[in-house]
Amino acid sequence: MKFELILYHVIVDDISNEICKSADLAECVRQLHSDLEFREAAENVSREFCELVESLNTNTALYQKLKSSEITESSRLDDVDRRTLALLLDDFEQSGVHLKDEQKAKFVQLSSEVFNSGARFQENCDRIVSVGKFDQAKYGLPSQIYSPVSNSVDQSKRKMVYNTFYRHDDQQEKYLQKLISSRHQLAQLTGFESFAHRAQRNSLLEDYDNVKTFLWGVVEKCRNSFEKELAVLIDISAQCNQYNIDSSKQAATIADHDLGFLMHLYREKAYDIAKVSRESSQFFTFSSILNGFSTLSQRLYGVQLVEEPLVSGEMWNTAGVLKLKAVDEQMNELGVIYVDVSIRPEKAVGDCHYTVRCSKYLSDATWQMPILVLSLGLVDGHSHMWRDSGISFHSAETMFHELGHAMHSILGRTKYQHVAGTRCPQDFSEIPSNLMEYFISDLGVMTSIIRRSDRPSDQLSVEAAATLLASRHSFTAIETVQQAAYGLYDLEVHGPIAAPQIATGRMTTTELFYDIMSKAMPHVQRSPDSAFQHRFHHTVQYGAKYYSYLVARASACLIWQNRFLDEPFSRKWGDCWAEVQSHGGGHHPAVLLKKILGFRPTEKELTIALSKESQHLANLDAITV
Repeated sequence: MKFELILYHVIVDDISNEICKSADLAECVRQLHSDLEFREAAENVSREFCELVESLNTNTALYQKLKSSEITESSRLDDVDRRTLALLLDDFEQSGVHLKDEQKAKFVQLSSEVFNSGARFQENCDRIVSVGKFDQAKYGLPSQIYSPVSNSVDQSKRKMVYNTFYRHDDQQEKYLQKLISSRHQLAQLTGFESFAHRAQRNSLLEDYDNVKTFLWGVVEKCRNSFEKELAVLIDISAQCNQYNIDSSKQAATIADHDLGFLMHLYREKAYDIAKVSRESSQFFTFSSILNGFSTLSQRLYGVQLVEEPLVSGEMWNTAGVLKLKAVDEQMNELGVIYVDVSIRPEKAVGDCHYTVRCSKYLSDATWQMPILVLSLGLVDGHSHMWRDSGISFHSAETMFHELGHAMHSILGRTKYQHVAGTRCPQDFSEIPSNLMEYFISDLGVMTSIIRRSDRPSDQLSVEAAATLLASRHSFTAIETVQQAAYGLYDLEVHGPIAAPQIATGRMTTTELFYDIMSKAMPHVQRSPDSAFQHRFHHTVQYGAKYYSYLVARASACLIWQNRFLDEPFSRKWGDCWAEVQSHGGGHHPAVLLKKILGFRPTEKELTIALSKESQHLANLDAITV
C-alpha cells in the first residue's frame, strides 16, 4: 500500500491498533497475573494508556483531518469505511474534542478518576468478611465469610450470612460515589444529559428512554411467570414453616436471603439433581466440554480448535492453562485462544474474555491474527488431572458463553481493528455468547456433542440430559426479572436523576438499589442496609449498559427459534451466522440482525421473546419437602 493512497481513517485505525495491542495486554495482565508487582505495574501502564487515548481523542488537528476526509475522500469509501470513520469521529466527539483547552484537560482528568475509582471499587468487590466470635459461636461459622450462600436449614443463619456479606460498606460507597460523579461530569462536559444517555450511542436500542422502557417492559411482561415460580417457592417455604404474610398487602413474601436456598431445595427434591450430577459427572469435564464446543463450531462454521504446546516463557503460569489454535477446513490459522481455567484468588474479576489483539488487514496484504484470553475459575490447575476435573452444567454453560465470545473475535475478521470481532455495541457483542448457551441447552445438541473424554463413543442418556436441563432452567422468570432489575439499577445509577444526587451525597447507591428492587420484585423482602451493588463488578465494566445482556439474550432467543431450533447443526444457517459475525462492528447491530433473522427486531419484539420464554419454562410442579 503506497503512502499517498492511505486514507485518514486508516491512519487513525493504525495508531489505535498499535496502542490497543499494548493497552489490552496490560489490562489482561492487570486482571489475571499471579504476581502483585506485575499487576500493579500493569495498572500503572493501563492508567497511562487511558490518559494517552483520551488526550489523542481531544486532539483537534487529528479530528479536523478526519472530519474533512468525509468529504475529500468520500468517493473512495465503502459502507464499512464510512461506518468506521463515523465511529472514530464519534469517539472524538464523545471525548469533547470541540471543547476549549481547559475543558479538554478536565475531560482527561475525569477519565483518569473514572479509571482509578473503578479499579479500587473492583478490588473490593470480592473482599472477605470477618465474623465476630459471638456470631461464630452462635451460628457455627468460621472466622471469615467468602460467599453470601448458605444452605443451612436455619433461616436465621442464612439471613446472618447473606446480610453480613452484603452489608453496606462506606468505603465501597465512596468509590462508587466518585465513579458515578466523574462519569456524570464527563457526560455533561461533552453535552449529554447523563452518562446513561451517553452510553447508548450506536446501540441497538439507541437511547436511554428506550432502554428504560425495555427493562420495565421485561419486568411487567414476565410478572405472571415470575409470580407462578414464586408461588412454588412460597409453598416450599410454608412447608418449612418459614413463610411470612404481609398483613398490609395480604400477600406471601420471601426474603432475598432465602431465594437461593429454596431454589436449591426444589431442585434437589424435584429432580434428584445430586443423583443426576453423579451419573453425568464423567461427561461434564473441562476436556469434554471443550471438545464438544470444537465439534459444534466445526459443524456450524467449519472451524475447529486445535491444542498447541505452550512455549517456554509464553505464559507466566502454566497451571491450568492451555493454548488453542482456531483453524478452518483447509487448516488455515484464524487466531489463537489462551484458556486459563485455574481457580486463583489473584484473578480480579469472574469469568471473562480478553481481546489481547484484534484482527486487522495490514499494509503488507496479510491479516493480523487475533489473540484472545479466556479466564474461567473452574479447576485446581495444579492438579495433574485438571483437564478431566468434573464441572457443573452451569460451568459448562459458562464455558460455551465465553468460547462464544472468543469465536466472535476469531470470525470477526475486518479491515479495521476498531470494528473487529467484539468491538461492536455491547448489546450485539453479547449475542454470539448467549446463542451458544441455547446450543448447549438443547437436548439433541447436548447428547450429540458431549462425550466422555476417555470413551468418546459413550453418550449421555437422554433422561439425564433432560433432567439437567429442566433443573437448570427452572425459575427462569425469577432470574430474568432479577437481571432486568440489575439492569435498571445500572442504568439509573448513571441516570439524570440519581447520579447528581449520589454525587452530592443526597442519596446512596444502597437506597437506589433498594428502591428499584422493591418495585421490580415487590414480594421479595430485603434489608434496606443490604448492598448487593457494592459487590457488583459490572458497574465498572458495563457502565449503564448491563441491560445489554437481556437484549442479547432476547436476540439470541429469536435467532435460535427462527434458525436453529428445528435444525441445530444446519451448515446453511451456521455459515450465515458466521458471515454476520465476520462483520464485527462494521455495520449497525440492526442491520446485522436482519441478515440472520430477515427482520429488524423492535424493543417490543425483544420483550415478547423473553416473556414467551419465561412463560414456557414457568410451569413448575409443586413438591413435598
